[in-house]
Amino acid sequence: MKIITLLLSAFFCISVSNAQKKPIENQKSHRIEKIINSQWTFYCFSDEAAGKGCESPGFNDSKWPAISLPHTWSTYETTDELHSFISNTAESNNPYGWTGWGWYRKHFSISRDYTDRKVFIEFKGVQKYCKVWLNGKYLGDHKGGYDSFDFDITGFLKSGEDNVLAVGVNNQKDEFEIPPIAAGNFNVYGGFYGDVILVLKDKLYIPMQGSASHEGGTIVTTPQVSEKESVVRVQTWIKNDNTQMKNCTLQTSISDANNEIVQVIKSDAIINPGQLYKFDQKCKPIKEPHLWSYEDPYLYKVYTEVIDGKEVVDTYTSPPGLKFAVDGDTTMTLTAIRVLNCLEEVFIKYMNENSAITAQVITPGEPAKIVLTGSHQKIGADRGSVAIITAVIVDSKGNHVYGANKTIKWTVTGPATLVGPSIYESDINKHHEIEGVWYKDMPVTNVIRSTGKTGKIHVSVSASGLASGSIDIVAEEIKPDESVIIEPVLEDEVRKQVDRITLNFNRLDEVPREIKMTYDELNFNPSDKPGFAWAIRDSILKNNPSLDTATIEFKTLVDLFASYLLNNNGQLVADDYNFSVDLYNNCRLISGYINSTKLPPFFKDGLKKYYASAIILLGSEKNAGDEMNWLNWIPSGGTVVIVQNENTTPNLKGVTYTKHTGLAEIISVVYPQFENFSEEAKERALIFISKMNPYVHVASISEESEEGDKEKITKVSHTAEKGQPILIPLLKFISE
Repeated sequence: MKIITLLLSAFFCISVSNAQKKPIENQKSHRIEKIINSQWTFYCFSDEAAGKGCESPGFNDSKWPAISLPHTWSTYETTDELHSFISNTAESNNPYGWTGWGWYRKHFSISRDYTDRKVFIEFKGVQKYCKVWLNGKYLGDHKGGYDSFDFDITGFLKSGEDNVLAVGVNNQKDEFEIPPIAAGNFNVYGGFYGDVILVLKDKLYIPMQGSASHEGGTIVTTPQVSEKESVVRVQTWIKNDNTQMKNCTLQTSISDANNEIVQVIKSDAIINPGQLYKFDQKCKPIKEPHLWSYEDPYLYKVYTEVIDGKEVVDTYTSPPGLKFAVDGDTTMTLTAIRVLNCLEEVFIKYMNENSAITAQVITPGEPAKIVLTGSHQKIGADRGSVAIITAVIVDSKGNHVYGANKTIKWTVTGPATLVGPSIYESDINKHHEIEGVWYKDMPVTNVIRSTGKTGKIHVSVSASGLASGSIDIVAEEIKPDESVIIEPVLEDEVRKQVDRITLNFNRLDEVPREIKMTYDELNFNPSDKPGFAWAIRDSILKNNPSLDTATIEFKTLVDLFASYLLNNNGQLVADDYNFSVDLYNNCRLISGYINSTKLPPFFKDGLKKYYASAIILLGSEKNAGDEMNWLNWIPSGGTVVIVQNENTTPNLKGVTYTKHTGLAEIISVVYPQFENFSEEAKERALIFISKMNPYVHVASISEESEEGDKEKITKVSHTAEKGQPILIPLLKFISE
């Protein structure tokens, strides 16, 4: 299974179809809960001072991006970088992931009908350090990204009016003395790792479990476990914030996996005003319990009710479930599961479930088309709703073609945006770029995010020489219950992206069109590739009579279309035709610039052949301005060397031939004195010459050290491709 490193190394916290949840009011109690993950604004600053004033209720965040939780600012969606942590390992080099402050703001109001309730806000996880304000009043801070925490905001609320929640988040564990978490890469992505929940309660209530300010919630243990009988101990804290004492009854129910109640425990207590009271309940032995094991992970449930007189005023279900384990883990407690609802977990789960290779070995034919599948056919029209799209290249019979490495382009129309980049390019065919792996083989995945609007989302993926694939997903309206908690909807019209790190390149956006675009589908009837080649050649020339048909670019395009037509029953849709023609036109622009350089003729021919293959055949969308800058950087003059293969005839004048494939040996053929260079000078020369030659491949090789111990050392090899021209520049450019 191949997974693109881009999306699996670049985590961001998000729900796969995170529809906005309604307030949950238990029919028996006064508790109301609502997840408020939607309609947040966000911005990231390089230091804390830059975000000064963001906590103020009157701060203008109308131009900040509108986002949904869970969320992190450390991935491609915000940074526009594939590997923001890999490429910027030093904290000072990465304002997004390390030293920066992410600011989150949220507006909400609560109906005046609930002014008698206690109101809490619970955070399921914020990475790694945060400060929290409500209506400009400082509530407190929290360290560590994996624990939930809460604040009592009753005294800070404006009943029936707009309230502003502001959270400043920093990802530096050292500055705030936060111990590292041994959890892979989870601990490097700053932001909200879980839900934010508003909870309205009666003044006689169960406090939040794990609160920093007090003990609370329910703790369940199993002090006695056996096949014959087991005992459950339940400790529950109750807080009385009424002005009068309360006669409180705590009723705890234990039920099995089928929701059948196996035992009920009742306890009474008088709780004084302001008192935090702990109930300590122990059940009667449960006979012949269903024991938990890894093979049979059977779980019971514990449900608690707080009763004031005859009225149930609060309830609590202890997560994640009660297990009776006899493997010595008798102190296992019911603790909250910290579900890191991150995209990486979503991808891994989805890919494992959907990418199993069939046991039947099938030898596929030539790549013919792209097929898309989606994790969802429908998603909610909410910024927290996303869908995973998987693309695979198949032959004309629908068999997966392994080893495909064409550059693919993602396009989305309708009420959604791409979370990942629009272009996936394999590392295999890069020459002067140093980047991490985007992908090595299909299938690959990308993610779309709802914009919050309803409608049909159309996703298409194109690649040179292949029939494009497409899929439609419907974004459906979500009607949140705003009878208690109201969240104003954020509009997108004037919002902008977070400032990104940009590189200054001279880019050429306008490419001359040697071949015109078409709006018509092409259909041909030949039965073999040569017949399709002549048919498409004549069709192109009919609409573009002044084309030079002798160029490597035109021959490559015709060959590409001929293969396409052969694999797709002679049909070529307009979009796929135009996609490849656009690549051809771009390649011709670069080729024309190659002709104007003073590089050796044979090397020029090699460059044009390289670009025709990389751009037209494989679909690499190279920017002509960048490529011209690179061509200008290559020094004029020098010696062209070709490594002989079985088809090489060494008869070209002005070309040196060799059987060596190692770049160091090739340089020594041209300049024997190179062998006497210092190691440092040799390394500089190898790097310099490799960068100017697309047919020189650089790879890292691990070898055992000379001492013969288990430690390995990494060496870099520079190998020339056989049969292709290699330019060795004048000696003055590589001399010591």
